[in-house]
Amino acid sequence: MKNYKLQGAEYQNVTLLESPFKVQRDETLELYLNHPSNDDILHRYRAKAGIPSHVNGMVGWGPSIGQYLGAYAKWYRNTGDQRVWDKCMDLFHGWCACVDKCEDLLDCGTYIWEKFLGGLLDMYEYMGVKEVQPWVLRITRYAKAKFQTDIPRDGIQDHRMRGQIEWYTLPENLYRAYQLFGDGIYKEMADEWIYHYMWDKLAKGEKDIGPRHAYSQVNSLSSAARAYIVTEDPHYLEVIEKGYKEITEHHTYATGGYGPGEMLFGDDPGYLGNAILPTWDRELTQTDKLVYNTFFGGKATRSDSWGSCEVSCCSWAVFKLCNYLLKLTGDARYGDWCERLLINGTLGQPPITEKGQVLYYASYFVDGAIKSYEDRRLQHMGQNFVWQCCTGTFPQDTAEYANMIAYFDEKGPYISQFIPAKIDFAQGGKAVSIVSDGDFPRKPEVKFTIHANEPAAFALRIRVPAWAVNGNTVLINGENTGLATQPNTWLTIDREWHDGDTVTLVLPYALSFKAVDPQHPNVVALCYGPLVLCCDEMTVLVGDQAHPEEWLKPVEGQENTFRTLPGHSGFYHHICRTFKPYYTVPTMEWYYMYNRIYPDMETLDREHQGT
Repeated sequence: MKNYKLQGAEYQNVTLLESPFKVQRDETLELYLNHPSNDDILHRYRAKAGIPSHVNGMVGWGPSIGQYLGAYAKWYRNTGDQRVWDKCMDLFHGWCACVDKCEDLLDCGTYIWEKFLGGLLDMYEYMGVKEVQPWVLRITRYAKAKFQTDIPRDGIQDHRMRGQIEWYTLPENLYRAYQLFGDGIYKEMADEWIYHYMWDKLAKGEKDIGPRHAYSQVNSLSSAARAYIVTEDPHYLEVIEKGYKEITEHHTYATGGYGPGEMLFGDDPGYLGNAILPTWDRELTQTDKLVYNTFFGGKATRSDSWGSCEVSCCSWAVFKLCNYLLKLTGDARYGDWCERLLINGTLGQPPITEKGQVLYYASYFVDGAIKSYEDRRLQHMGQNFVWQCCTGTFPQDTAEYANMIAYFDEKGPYISQFIPAKIDFAQGGKAVSIVSDGDFPRKPEVKFTIHANEPAAFALRIRVPAWAVNGNTVLINGENTGLATQPNTWLTIDREWHDGDTVTLVLPYALSFKAVDPQHPNVVALCYGPLVLCCDEMTVLVGDQAHPEEWLKPVEGQENTFRTLPGHSGFYHHICRTFKPYYTVPTMEWYYMYNRIYPDMETLDREHQGT
């Protein structure tokens, strides 16, 4: 596309190699080939359409079929697995049969309808299934006639929306349909649902957006990206660039996660910290910060059953947004947010179970959290939180792994993420492969090997991560090049490459503390390069924030694991605390990601005395 600076891989010619990322993708793909069955997925549709069904159907409140179709389409594009094609086509045809019997199945509100549209477009674009085109037109005509456009457009999810939640995500796939098919109905409908309220505020740098639903606000920025692609109005590019900057600088945790209690743009500037402090903390109880305005337009009392980040959905929104920004701008810094959530979000999720249980929320509470499949919320009709929205976005997250590694322009490839993979491309009419190998993020080194039948000249661009500030080394064929590296830029090596040439990046990790927000400067998470570390027990830390390496030492025989020296765990001089990467923490094991820290015992004692 003419306004893309870079072209994406679009789920093809990138083969994942053995790594935790591939294991996660493969186990998710295998699960979704069998559970839930298409009969279970279609049961509710068949029941409403009057088509006999001989199963009980899915429990929970279920994702939309469109989310499954989208994941299958991308998996198939990347793997060529015939089983995925068959599963997708059988589900699609089963759904079509239901809608042919009862078109009112399309009366499902903006949220579910948009997922249908996206899944159908994924099948068309990534599988080449032409028969979805008339279905895209059919469901769009139905929605255009049914959706009520006279609802408030401020993004608050209350009764005024009449069930049309997250309507601001509609333009993305409507503009996409317009690009694919050229029919003006799609653009007309996309234009109707532009999210002027938040987008205009972001473009102007205004801060008074107000509490809004977290995942869908970020997801709406992908609609702004498509609006820019179609209209070429620079306003929309400004929206997504300023939106990225505002959210990453002021509304994210160290992990890249966001949305405590599923809320973004909280009224209190310290809402990130408030949301992870113990509910009995005097900072909250003495100032009534346990009660806050919500994205529902009302008030709620803090509850830890709503965690710190709706991790599958939040990651999906970020992966998409960063992909748009990288292609539209070519700016290396837009690989950072998705890297943080890739490592400290999705990689840290346990597998979805056959029952449809998922780690819905990642939690970062000062008084501890566990990774658990149990969700303490019950729907009013008795539905549990299984087979729900996060089980629709998680498979798409894993499909995205193959799509976030490599980008291209006429001069050659860009490597954005260090997921081990084989990347195939053509340069100057010559077939080239790059094998990205290593044990990232476990080890701070990645190696790229060139394979080509004949010499090929191209520029290899490799993203230097934001955290890579600790004496990086670039080796070509084992020799130190002395090349300078600057975080958040592309390292460029432009030369003639021969079969077997290698480039090795050694990016040493360094310990650092990150405060949760400026209002809580002594509530911190410990990081080691891109890894967010967690303590094994609840603690108060005493030590120099600026130089953690002086009092946190590596644990022999345990990679990326550190232990405090004596005298750095509150009042207890003899106690030492251990930190390890969050993504390695198993289910049902307590961890403590954020901890209070004080420079010395005198300061801690004054705080304890309330002076």
